[in-house]
Amino acid sequence: MNRTKMKRVNKGRSKKTIVTAALPYANGPIHIGFLLEAIQADIYSRFLKMSGCDALFICASDMHGTPIEVNAKKAGIDPVKFVDKYWKEHQQDIASFLVSFDNFYKTHSPENKELSEHFFSELKKKGLIYVKSMDVIFCKNCDRTLPDRYVRGTCPLCGMADQYGDVCEGCGSVLKGTDLLNPKCSLCGNFPQVKASPHYFFKLSAFSARLKKWINSKSADLQPEVKNWLKEWLDKGLEDWCISRDAPYFGFEIPGSKKECGEAKYFYVWLDAPIGYISSTKNYCDKHNEPNQGNKDNKHKSCRWEDYWKKGQINHFIGKDISYFHFLFWPAMLMAMKISLPKLTVHGFITVGGQKMSKSRGTFFTAKEFHKLYGAEPLRFFYASHLQRRVADIDLNFDEFIAVVNNVLVGKLGNFCYRSLTFAEKNYADLPVPEQNKNLTRKVLSLAVKVKKNYSALDYQSAIKTIMEIADIGNAYFQNAEPWKNKNDEKTKKAVAWSVNLARNIAILVSPVLPEFSGKVYASLSEQNLTWDDLSFKWKGKVMKVPLLVNKLEKAVPKEKFPLQLAVGQVVEVNDHPNADSLYLLKVDMGKLGKRQVVAGLKKYLSKEDLRGRKAVFVANMKPAKLRGELSEAMILAADDGIHVGILEADKTSAGEEVHFEGTENARAEITFEDFLKIIMEVRSGKVWWNGKKLAGILEGVKVHGINDGAKVR
Repeated sequence: MNRTKMKRVNKGRSKKTIVTAALPYANGPIHIGFLLEAIQADIYSRFLKMSGCDALFICASDMHGTPIEVNAKKAGIDPVKFVDKYWKEHQQDIASFLVSFDNFYKTHSPENKELSEHFFSELKKKGLIYVKSMDVIFCKNCDRTLPDRYVRGTCPLCGMADQYGDVCEGCGSVLKGTDLLNPKCSLCGNFPQVKASPHYFFKLSAFSARLKKWINSKSADLQPEVKNWLKEWLDKGLEDWCISRDAPYFGFEIPGSKKECGEAKYFYVWLDAPIGYISSTKNYCDKHNEPNQGNKDNKHKSCRWEDYWKKGQINHFIGKDISYFHFLFWPAMLMAMKISLPKLTVHGFITVGGQKMSKSRGTFFTAKEFHKLYGAEPLRFFYASHLQRRVADIDLNFDEFIAVVNNVLVGKLGNFCYRSLTFAEKNYADLPVPEQNKNLTRKVLSLAVKVKKNYSALDYQSAIKTIMEIADIGNAYFQNAEPWKNKNDEKTKKAVAWSVNLARNIAILVSPVLPEFSGKVYASLSEQNLTWDDLSFKWKGKVMKVPLLVNKLEKAVPKEKFPLQLAVGQVVEVNDHPNADSLYLLKVDMGKLGKRQVVAGLKKYLSKEDLRGRKAVFVANMKPAKLRGELSEAMILAADDGIHVGILEADKTSAGEEVHFEGTENARAEITFEDFLKIIMEVRSGKVWWNGKKLAGILEGVKVHGINDGAKVR
């Protein structure tokens, strides 16, 4: 049987498979934490496809919920336009790291509305959804019901302060806003009140026995850490799950809710978001079923979402912070709908320099920022070299990152492939079938089988180690052959041909992790899109010119990131705050950053004349917030020594220009006031310092008048 036919037979026997990454929230840029998951899932998807599997890699932007509604309103943008902006950005940022989704859709879509309503209707017919009155938290000042994420207080179970009302970061317990001690509205800081409201509930408690049976089954194939979490959660007992939310809310209105509840209710984001996996699949299948889409292949001419979700294998890749929803709520709904239960793989968090990614510490990196510094494949390789099935955090230590890339990726893998290919290209018009080194060939092909098993088991760390073992064999073989000594000898020529074949095989083995690297190797051999069935030592022919396969990284960490975006603004207008005696309302011209309103607590210290027309330093990436009913879109910085207060003046700098601490770059991601308070800046000898770095450069024109040393900048 020839190899082409073998591929077709394998593909025909393949089970239809869905691979998903959790849906990134359309409320901000993609960061390197999400990239861990996207890359992990992408590697698995690529591996399945090159093994002949009919696999679809599916994702979408998660577009619903209160944060979207609140932030779109603050930005003065329609929520649909707000989320579509991030939907487009997400696709660009993720694709820049060579993550190749078959379909990246959106939860705010006709397909997701249709399927969410279908789920709701079917679950209701089966008696699994009911209405009951529940206590909700209502903020009189904001005139709205507060979803759990907009309530902060002390966890009643572990005592950790400043926790959101949905999940405690301290003990991992799932909470409700009404569970918190000393709750506060996270929008305005006022103490809210509790009131009764009718809501829809899903009978999660009815699935306890079935969920216990599933998590103990072989088919679930749970990671040990996850199994322990689930056992603990199930032993505590499951409560029925509230699946609706009050207006105002950006999402799908629940059909019939006005009649049954007396007012409009909306599907809770955690109901329609996971259904987004299915609706994205449906969108893909519908597009590939249409005859006018210009699809030349017939791969999915009869593609139906049910073929994948009801008959196939579902593989979810998620972070440990959303395990509760994916292992309990989602499987229970799928059980009720008679849809295949997923295999879930949970990964840990990304830390930077041993600490949780933090805007206030300057260790938060967006995908765009990181790509600008290092490109895509170094991060893909670094993540893969640490990922295994165990749930463990991965620390992005920049010294280690650069060492792994330069010493392993460049020094071993890249060096062997580039060295052997360029030697062949420069010295031979044509290469024969390589020498029959049976023992070494057998060893390499045996190690290749091990690599395939590693990928299949989601043990990428072991896959990379084994590929490096093969690269070591290649480097030693090429060095021992010493082809430069007798280039025209037939034995030498066959030895070079063996090395070229080994480089080709390495490119196949590493292609799920390094698709760009492998593509360059394939192109030098006039090939493309090789699969597992193409592993062999039978290639012969002409090696074309080889581009540089991978670049060595500079032995330097990126500039330390200062967590604030500091920019100069000119105060155009100063007015009294209508609801607070100690506050001003400033109208500020921030040049290219636009005109902004700023609430400033300077009334006790500075007159309107002191401020009007002055240029000062502002925090431009402060998350907009209402302060005593007025929107504040930035923050003016001032130094306070306990007696005197003075603004950071910048009279010689143009409005809109950014200012920096020495050796740092400003952040762009929004920062909350809580995170801002963790940043310590102080005055010494008339200059402002942070982490031993002075506000300098363009800031030489910045003055802090009459302020004593040790004054804090706030």
